[in-house]
Amino acid sequence: MTDDGVAIRLEAVSKTFPGASRPAVGSLDLTVPEGGITVLVGPSGCGKTTTLKMINRLIEPSGGRLEVLGTEIRELPAHELRRQIGYVIQQIGLFPHKTIAENIATVPKLLGWDKARTRARVEELTELVGLDPEHLPRYPSSLSGGQQQRVGVARALAADPPILLMDEPYSAVDPIVRGRLQDELLALQSEVHKTIVVVTHDIDEAIKLGDQIAILEVGGVLEQVGPPEELLRIPANDFVAGFLGQERGLKRLGLLTVGDADLIEGPVVSVDAGADEARRVMAEHDVDWVGVRDQRRLLGWVAAESLNGSTMRGVALRDFAVTVTPDATLREALDVIVGAQSRVAMVQDDEKGYLGMLTIDQVAGGLEA
Repeated sequence: MTDDGVAIRLEAVSKTFPGASRPAVGSLDLTVPEGGITVLVGPSGCGKTTTLKMINRLIEPSGGRLEVLGTEIRELPAHELRRQIGYVIQQIGLFPHKTIAENIATVPKLLGWDKARTRARVEELTELVGLDPEHLPRYPSSLSGGQQQRVGVARALAADPPILLMDEPYSAVDPIVRGRLQDELLALQSEVHKTIVVVTHDIDEAIKLGDQIAILEVGGVLEQVGPPEELLRIPANDFVAGFLGQERGLKRLGLLTVGDADLIEGPVVSVDAGADEARRVMAEHDVDWVGVRDQRRLLGWVAAESLNGSTMRGVALRDFAVTVTPDATLREALDVIVGAQSRVAMVQDDEKGYLGMLTIDQVAGGLEA
């Protein structure tokens, strides 16, 4: 832990390769908070991979100051710096002549861990990243791309480094596996709370993974940095807006949850309400149906033509076709609302307690918040 909560700090960091007419990275200022995922994204030639490699000194900076956990990286021998950093590369880079267990154990063996400790760590990581223990004696060529990527993550985490660098980690797998691996990384991060820096060219991946996104222009020029929702809501300039692409509003809906929206009570009456009250509530909301609740629990709904009896207790209720929970994204909720005949979704907590109704107007209101 650092005193200011910053894991990595770049101050006017630059890199110019020999013979190049311009720098690969200009004067880059960037801070990476501890315990979160920062994503570097931008077009080819923007210096994102160069920046990542400068952090662990695979490439030496030409100028500026680069601190890792409060220490300038050139004040440490490279091997000591890298003990604090796990590294996952684009093509995974597993040793083909070593078993999966031996690949994961690479760094602990270099650090001189004994066999029992190393074996225990391999088994722990196998479970953590979702690998089948039966794969441990096999070789990388027998595994799928997604399985190999899990091995790469396990190897990077083997010595429990506080920082994890990932360079285009999912570019070599198909979209379905890619999405699954992204979900697994987020689930893993919720357990290990590492400082993770991810390089990608895919803005949708950046939005999904990043607590913070840094958008770079060619030459390592930082155009904007901030939380995904902030970038989507207020792009700094035309370049950022263009890189974020179309449908920024829909992308924001994927970050906001139903709990962020202002829900309405909607046309709902108590199970002890009479038919006259039910019709009055329908008229107020200009609908031909009403929801019926018993305390916190929503029991169902009834159409106007089906009202009979002195209270709602004697009415045959229908189940609501569309329900969502507060942690569902507004984009998910919008999808089900559009497909619902009533154009409304019931919001319930995990215990089926009624929280309110969500309409398209409330979804749009979430974007204005």
